[in-house]
Amino acid sequence: MILKRMLKEEWRTQSKMYKGRYLAALPIIIFSMTFIGAQIITGFSTAPITDLGLLIMAFGFFTGLAAGSIGFNSNDAAQNILGDSNFIIFSSRTLPVEKSRLLANFLIKDLVFYLGLYLFPVGLAVSIVSTEMITYTAYMGGLFLLGLTLSLIAASSAIRLPSRESFLNYDNVPIPPLARKSVLDVSRSSGGLFKILMSIFVLLGLYWYIINYVPIASYLLSNPLMSFSVILGMMSVTIYNWLNTYDEASDYLHLPIDESELLESKFQAFKVIALIVILPFLGVSFALYGGNILLGTVIAVTTAYYVGAVTMYEAGLNPNERMIEGWTFLKFLVLVNTLVIPLLALTSLQTDTLTIIGLLVPMIVIGKLMETFRFR
Repeated sequence: MILKRMLKEEWRTQSKMYKGRYLAALPIIIFSMTFIGAQIITGFSTAPITDLGLLIMAFGFFTGLAAGSIGFNSNDAAQNILGDSNFIIFSSRTLPVEKSRLLANFLIKDLVFYLGLYLFPVGLAVSIVSTEMITYTAYMGGLFLLGLTLSLIAASSAIRLPSRESFLNYDNVPIPPLARKSVLDVSRSSGGLFKILMSIFVLLGLYWYIINYVPIASYLLSNPLMSFSVILGMMSVTIYNWLNTYDEASDYLHLPIDESELLESKFQAFKVIALIVILPFLGVSFALYGGNILLGTVIAVTTAYYVGAVTMYEAGLNPNERMIEGWTFLKFLVLVNTLVIPLLALTSLQTDTLTIIGLLVPMIVIGKLMETFRFR
């Protein structure tokens, strides 16, 4: 009964926010993209069907790992720092229901949405393309549960560990005060800054799996440091999502701060943290593969800036909610892939530096224009 009510309330809230059809459009978009991709792989390439199977199995496992962040969110909801999510969780104070039971149902509710919005459309699409994929779809579901279990264990362990981030305070974070607050909000929440690293590790793990075990993606290894730089820049956008988890514009109504100022501060914090996170990852990649580390750094930072700017422009202060709206998600995909996919193709080949820089310039210009218009 509790789970049923949570699911109905979640759907009511989200469909009201996105006028119903926009929320329902997300699984349709994912289904369509997967179906087209599966048709291309099976009908217009020499890749064996097992390549597609390995792809969706990896998708299931790493989606499960990503879903483990629910462990952080449920704990934060119990501590009354996640806004609307607390309404159901804190009903344990007035209803004869154990809070642990409510938290368990809170987790299951979010998992049902993961399955319905992401895994089911992918599994259905590939199964329609080839009946051989039904078995792989079952594996995908099993690997999702495995990834979820491992991720929840990691999240639970991180929450229980003594905090090592007490050194962060308003005096020693060298960014503007409002941006500084966003960084401290994340660092003081469940799991601290480990959440950011965990999110990026999960996404990069999917990339590393694909290029090493799915033959159709082997072309990415022709210039590994460069292609990795593009992927790393794209993955860094998860930082922006975490920075916008713990507050919203209405929390600042008693201060002389408007939404544009708050949005600008979030993006400032994103740019600083992204740079700090990108450099060590690039250093490890350079040690493994070699290559032009200076160009790789420029590519990674520019890609992170551009994808972050697109996210900020389209989703504003609510990327975690807005990105499950079908129309916003579709616009995001178009804006990102129009420049990032060609950049990934160029960096995967032995392309000269000037050609790559020629594509980075419009990314910087467009990103700056998005900043200018969004902060007005």
